[in-house]
Amino acid sequence: MDIAIVGRHTKVNDDMRGRIATKMEKLSALAPLATRAEVHVVHERNPKLSTDAERVEITLHGRAVVRAEASAEDRVAALELATIRVIEQLRKLHERRAHRHQGKADMATFAMADMTAAQAAAAASEVESVEAWDGQPASSVREIPLDGTPIMIRSKVHSAEPMSISEAIDQMELVGHDFFLFLDSDSGMPSAVYRRRGWTYGVIQLDQVAAEVERASA
Repeated sequence: MDIAIVGRHTKVNDDMRGRIATKMEKLSALAPLATRAEVHVVHERNPKLSTDAERVEITLHGRAVVRAEASAEDRVAALELATIRVIEQLRKLHERRAHRHQGKADMATFAMADMTAAQAAAAASEVESVEAWDGQPASSVREIPLDGTPIMIRSKVHSAEPMSISEAIDQMELVGHDFFLFLDSDSGMPSAVYRRRGWTYGVIQLDQVAAEVERASA
């Protein structure tokens, strides 16, 4: 697996690079279909965020994208938590697929289905032993100040590839969110799936045509 390490507002020294390589080697074993890993080490300059001044973002690329991030006062701790979060997302996806297919073999996206029983057990025990936030890759990211306040709003623009509701749920599980925005391939509507209690989900769709008709008749 290729590894790209990027520092934002900071330099990544050799020791940290070595730690990252070790973690990515572990993730590569757990997600054998991942071909590339991007790791961003970010230093937050805002003194009000001193306890979360170091952020590590991990993105695995393959047939799907898995991304997680974590913040801590120390970048080594942030790396540990972000790694745990990636493993947790892979495990949750595997559990959901196993539940949905009632234990049948599943050849999907990444990977926990490609793990041995020993690897799955190791991943589960590691997740349970450490407390473990996160995001989704975007084609562009901006931070916009809210007028008259110190609040910053992060704006992300994503590509909208049509997919089914089931595929959107899988993507939501991969990135560890409680919701996922997508373009429904069946209806063509902008949609959002969201998590409910247990193994249940909901979907919200925007009917642009109906909205335009209502505006025209108003």
